[in-house]
Amino acid sequence: MVKFLPLLAATGLAASLLGAAALAEKPVTIIAEADAPRATVYIGDLEPSSDAGRDAIRARVRSAARDLCGPHGRQSIEIWSDRRRCYATARNDGYRQADALHELRRGSVIVEAMTIVGRIR
Repeated sequence: MVKFLPLLAATGLAASLLGAAALAEKPVTIIAEADAPRATVYIGDLEPSSDAGRDAIRARVRSAARDLCGPHGRQSIEIWSDRRRCYATARNDGYRQADALHELRRGSVIVEAMTIVGRIR
């Protein structure tokens, strides 16, 4: 089953929108399976519109995606492939969100956390 959820509702963010017009132009939508693995990435202490903030968010996304998609080490090719796919989709999902936040005008939105979603198959 596929769900279409607005970014802020899907992630359960406690966000205060200071410039709702910026988001109203181009809403961000997450398309995910209901049982897909997800992780919350906390970014409230970062400024996502700065280059340093975006880079820090990306580092947290990579770490969360690694944790989300299972342990590493010896495993069958099928399990390894599923975990790589999960990592890649979770990382790319987080990068898309980080890039969208980076493009917003500084101070136009305050975001506490975001959710990344991985896909196994």
